[in-house]
Amino acid sequence: MPEFSIVTIVKGRRKQLENLLQSVKSSTVLPSDIQIVFMDDPRGTFFPDGLNVKIHQLNSSQELPLAAARNFGINATQTENIVFIDVDCIVSPTLFESLLGSLEDHKIISAYPKYLPTVPDEVNYKDIENQAVAHPSRENIPAGKPVDHLQFWSLIFAVTKNTFNKIGGFDETFAGYGAEDTDFAMSFHRKGIEHIFAADFILHQYHDKYDPPLNYFDSIIANARRYHQKWNVLPMQKWLRAFENLGLIKISENQEIQVLSKPSEVQIKNCLSKLPY
Repeated sequence: MPEFSIVTIVKGRRKQLENLLQSVKSSTVLPSDIQIVFMDDPRGTFFPDGLNVKIHQLNSSQELPLAAARNFGINATQTENIVFIDVDCIVSPTLFESLLGSLEDHKIISAYPKYLPTVPDEVNYKDIENQAVAHPSRENIPAGKPVDHLQFWSLIFAVTKNTFNKIGGFDETFAGYGAEDTDFAMSFHRKGIEHIFAADFILHQYHDKYDPPLNYFDSIIANARRYHQKWNVLPMQKWLRAFENLGLIKISENQEIQVLSKPSEVQIKNCLSKLPY
């Protein structure tokens, strides 16, 4: 099994990070290094023994410099094979074997997410996996063969450093939440890089979410405009249409977005979703 590195980025979510690292420690193969990029103060964080954890703190004027944090972590890795894992994930014991078994240059390898209704107190994959539910838009994606690049989700993916550099990394002009992973997918698609799912899973730990995500209204609008400028098509159309149906924006025939009003605190509160995904 080839050597590999893990990258994750963190803001808050300390229990989720602890659970992620405990699940990594229980894996059938262990990473050479784990690069953790904090978007807040890392002091006081618990790290389990037996893992080579490297800590970085990213200072940025952006509230959520997601693209920059991912690039920073991946560039810091010590091996050629990289697994990026969202901090909310708990990995199956065999996940890394499955990802690395399919990984080579010019491929992006993903895995399937299942969603937990809580943040577990203890991490034993077999004990908690039956509590998780599949995402309805992900469970029917075929494994082991190329799939549409728009099925890419930055929750969990493996890539070689050579391929990542060929893609150009994540575009740091996308500030905050929204579209930076869709942009990454478009970039690797245009370069002929295949997107393949391995037949393995992560469990996503619960956190509050909004549908549509009015709590990220400003950055979604800004990033949608940036994406349209770059690719001549609007991303996140489900969310944008929901914003339009709420009377917050108007989308013209040539896909220009006009903001009519900002969401109120009541509107944001009413969009809090009870679903685990």
